[in-house]
Amino acid sequence: MISVIIPVYNCEKYLYYAINSVLNQNYDDYELIVVDDGSTDRSLDVALEYHGITVLSKVNGGTGSALNYGIEHSKGEWIKWLSADDMLYFDALKTMMKYVSTTPKHDNCIFYTPYDIINEENEVIGHFEEYPKIEQFENMKKCFFGNGSTTLIHRNVFKKIGLFAELPHSEDYEFWLRALSKGVRMELIPEYTLRYRNHPDQLTHKVGGTLDNEIKAKYT
Repeated sequence: MISVIIPVYNCEKYLYYAINSVLNQNYDDYELIVVDDGSTDRSLDVALEYHGITVLSKVNGGTGSALNYGIEHSKGEWIKWLSADDMLYFDALKTMMKYVSTTPKHDNCIFYTPYDIINEENEVIGHFEEYPKIEQFENMKKCFFGNGSTTLIHRNVFKKIGLFAELPHSEDYEFWLRALSKGVRMELIPEYTLRYRNHPDQLTHKVGGTLDNEIKAKYT
């Protein structure tokens, strides 16, 4: 089973699209967990409109905190993060599991994919191509790769290195560096699985990589 976890904070405008993109998958062995991270808009109400999914609510603690809460309440062998403003392609889960099944030691990998970029109207406005990295740890310290919303991670990885750091942001960068430093591999699946939304309210535009140097200092 794949546990798809959507952490959400004040994203009512796009949450419908994210949830529907999971429910419309052509892969059946999954559960969907939406974790409302103390939203002050109608995000929680939107999630509660759906039947057959798990909706959790907690006080605001950031994306890492919400992901951890979802992981702790999940049942799947695999953890799939999906940001509340992004959308999966209908065959994303099936495509990823096809590659997983042929990858040796797949329980020690963070799988990730390239992605399309969409605007507020769901129109594709660009593409982000990922490339395999040989010296993964050194490359990660130089330049972030592996969009969190494209990733699929075996539960054993979390048992090996722990959950996400509960930072104000950049929990993905910290987790990738920690994982690579402990022998986990980043494994590229060369197929587009995600529509990543670019919009003015996203956290990336507001804070960028302001914690990157602090995070990298832990792994020099």
